[in-house]
Amino acid sequence: MPSRKCIITHKSLPSSQLIRFVASPDGEVLPDISNRLGGRGAWLCADYGVLAKAIKQGRLLAALRAKFIGDDLPGRVETLLVKRCQQQLGLGRRAGLVIGGGGVIRTNMKKHKIDWLLVASDTSPREAASLTASSRPNHTSHALHGHELGRVFGRPSLAFVAVFVADTNKYGEQLAATIGRLAGIRRP
Repeated sequence: MPSRKCIITHKSLPSSQLIRFVASPDGEVLPDISNRLGGRGAWLCADYGVLAKAIKQGRLLAALRAKFIGDDLPGRVETLLVKRCQQQLGLGRRAGLVIGGGGVIRTNMKKHKIDWLLVASDTSPREAASLTASSRPNHTSHALHGHELGRVFGRPSLAFVAVFVADTNKYGEQLAATIGRLAGIRRP
């Protein structure tokens, strides 16, 4: 994975731990979550405080030679990362690697090793601790809300989503990168 340097912290990190920004043709700073947009890019650590500092100090504007930053850039970054996470979970669901709901997870955890247990941030701590202890996942995240997890399954809300260990670790690595960036950029 290529390494990039954050314009605020000056740390060189894998691009999977950073967020890239570009300037649109009209001069607006835009997040490039998938790292595919053309043009000059500026990289920031996936951290709300770092992004807020870059905006306040005008460092993003200077680095990109951009004219303006639109309304609520941190909110737009967060929304894009949530959508990307939902898309990745949807792909995993279609591949049979992702299931949702505490009961379904409890039924299937004896057959499959759980790589990630996604616990909705608004779930009961007692219920979350119980399922986490019994399922023994490799990783646990509270980065998504119940309605965001539910959307992957066409439900209004969902407390738990499990991601099974895949034959290839590429899916797990990509999902982990998105979850990590989302967790960092969510407002404290």
